Amino acid sequence: MNGPRAEVRNAADPQQVGRAERREKDRSVIERAAMKAVMSTPEGRLVMWSLLEGMGIFRSIWTPSAEIHYRAGWQDAGHQLQALILAADEDLYDLMCREARARVKRAANETDAAHTARADQGER
Repeated sequence: MNGPRAEVRNAADPQQVGRAERREKDRSVIERAAMKAVMSTPEGRLVMWSLLEGMGIFRSIWTPSAEIHYRAGWQDAGHQLQALILAADEDLYDLMCREARARVKRAANETDAAHTARADQGER
């Protein structure tokens, strides 16, 4: 299986270096636009939030075992994803955070309501 090809075979050739820089810039613009498109939908923001949470960016990686390295790797990948999202659109990142907080609050209210006795049923 072939790996990725080097963009530059001769780093002393300014044409090769310039072409590689343009390709990298083009790729970055395309990726940023794609991330913005994903983050422009409620479903996309939900998926991105779930990924960030699952990668552990909001919690400590500490554990008294070698698992800490595993957690650190996932958290680092999560931080990279977070950086991509923020680079695409900080406002959409903020919206994603507000939506996540609203989901948590809504779930807590639903749980509280389910555990609260109705007035006509008395104490449970």
